[in-house]
Amino acid sequence: MRALDAVRRANRPGPPEHSLRLRAACLGTVLVAVAACASVHEVSPATALAAAALITVGMAFSYVTRTRPPGWVKVLIAVGASAAFVWFFHSVSSPSVDITGVENPLTLLLVSVLVVHSFHVPARRDLLFSLGASAGLMAVGGAQAIDLRFGLFVVAWSCFGLWALTEMWTSASGGGRISAAGLVAALTALTAAAAAVFLVLPAPVVASRVALVSRAGAGGAVGVPGALAGDSGTPAQLSRAGSTSSPSRVGGYLGFAGSLDTALRGTLGNTLVMQVRAQRPSYWVGETFDTWQGQSWTQSRRTTTALRFGSPFVLPVPVGADPVGQADLQTFYIAGATADLVFHAESADELWFPTQTVFAGQDGTVVSPIGLGSGSIYTVESQVNAPTAAELRDDTSGQTLPGTAQAEYGQLPHPYPRVLALARSVTARDTTTYDKVQSLIGWIGSHTRYSLAIPPLPPGADTVTQFLFGDRVGFCEQISTSLAVMLRSLGIPAREAVGYVPGGYNPITDLWQIRADDAHAWVQVWFPGYGWQSFDPTAVVPAANPSPGATALKDVAAALRRVPWVPVVAVLAVAGLVAVLVRRRRSRPPTWAAQVAREAERAGRRAGRPRRPSETFAEYAAGLDALAGNGSTTWERLASSVEASAYGGHEPPPPAQRAMVAEARHTRVHRRAASGVGS
Repeated sequence: MRALDAVRRANRPGPPEHSLRLRAACLGTVLVAVAACASVHEVSPATALAAAALITVGMAFSYVTRTRPPGWVKVLIAVGASAAFVWFFHSVSSPSVDITGVENPLTLLLVSVLVVHSFHVPARRDLLFSLGASAGLMAVGGAQAIDLRFGLFVVAWSCFGLWALTEMWTSASGGGRISAAGLVAALTALTAAAAAVFLVLPAPVVASRVALVSRAGAGGAVGVPGALAGDSGTPAQLSRAGSTSSPSRVGGYLGFAGSLDTALRGTLGNTLVMQVRAQRPSYWVGETFDTWQGQSWTQSRRTTTALRFGSPFVLPVPVGADPVGQADLQTFYIAGATADLVFHAESADELWFPTQTVFAGQDGTVVSPIGLGSGSIYTVESQVNAPTAAELRDDTSGQTLPGTAQAEYGQLPHPYPRVLALARSVTARDTTTYDKVQSLIGWIGSHTRYSLAIPPLPPGADTVTQFLFGDRVGFCEQISTSLAVMLRSLGIPAREAVGYVPGGYNPITDLWQIRADDAHAWVQVWFPGYGWQSFDPTAVVPAANPSPGATALKDVAAALRRVPWVPVVAVLAVAGLVAVLVRRRRSRPPTWAAQVAREAERAGRRAGRPRRPSETFAEYAAGLDALAGNGSTTWERLASSVEASAYGGHEPPPPAQRAMVAEARHTRVHRRAASGVGS
């Protein structure tokens, strides 16, 4: 019986809540949360509008019936909530639904519960449930937010939430309101606490097999499925729907095609291409090349295989890759039209993609059958093998690449005697492949210069020969190609890889911001025990995601370094001086009589004899003279002149006025020892 009584007490209706302001604030939090989920495509716009309308009607109905809620409403709410849960479990219990199909039904379930609940919100605790449920919806939306525009919803929800909490306090305390000063102090403390927590947050960790998201964007169809968008003359993906321009320069980069011409350079720019949420930063590989022709790279294994039946696609193990590694999950959010390559960390083994077919090459290249435009999303799981330097040095198994791959990844179009002599000279003291790679990278860094403004390659010239023994100036394609050719001349299997480096990191969204000028080319070297490993003479990929606080402090420091401090300090100094002068001018008494009175009060305060509110100036002056002793009459004489001016209209000439002000300013009152006179 006691347990039953406890249940009854817990479910006993609370007193009706009469505050319209509290209800409006809670309604605001719910409506903002629904709109926030719609903004990140967790619910459709039509569903969001219908839910917002029903919730508003339900809240109004609850207010009207707050004192005596109809019994039939509780029945309908119970039936509606039960139906929502039955629908949810039915939606996610299908064998064809994996974890990627749970998120949207779960969001719809939360929205449905809020709609049903809104028709029975008589008491304060019911409003508190609405407030908490809206916070849950905001968390769902925030998990999928990929830009700072979601922050506008967070600010709006925070304002409504703060309003709701203050109104709840007012209602619970019987009408006592929080003062403006108290509210400002609370907001300041909350902001400081939030900033402190943000600065000490650890680096984000992407939970494995949770964010397996895929969505088709605005890229449109392609003319030849499986063809590369960057191939000139191929009717593949164009930069914009309906465009008739040549697709040969995808995103301004010339490498996302069937060949990579090292004598050319596209116009990259700073346009945002995509954003990546990843367990760790990496080179985002698009494709690789194995055949060097003197000026350009091609891929001898260009044929692709169609993989069908939809997500998750199980990708074939690329030639030379190590199939065993640490699982690494990446979700790519496409911001603008880009290549129809599916970028990934090496080496990809599973793909969640918004089509029923993708195309995979033997080297690990994955090609989309649709155009990848704004709004496209896909998720890749890779098996990343990241050995240490010591492990790579000890990798001396002597194994070779399978089949003809050993010859393909060691191919050279013609002998390079000067390159071979240089490579042998640089690596003369090295006994391991890893040390040879590092020695060559060090030599390139010390003896060549990176520049986008390179001279044209002479007709018939070899890029590597020109770069190493000519001008020694180039960008990533010339530098990485030279490293690959030097390694091949030593008999070390190497290939050219193109894609993107991580770019900048956004500590608010936990996303890597990949821009057009992050397109890059680097070298992959084969190690028998670890497969293909990336090496880059011109860029560095961080070892892990940075913490939000460290990133924010780094960005602030970088911004401060860009500030022209000399003119800024000069402007601030002038502004401060002007402010001081203006303040002094405003605080200066308007008349000579007021100046004399002020100087008298200053002298008295210094002597420990402040002016009492009831004292006239004449009485105060007499007290100062008595305190000074020795028959002083200075202050009484000055007070007489002041009162004659104030009440009798007898103004002394300006020289006399200035003299009296100066006398008052320099007269000091010294308290006599062991005397209380005038106190």
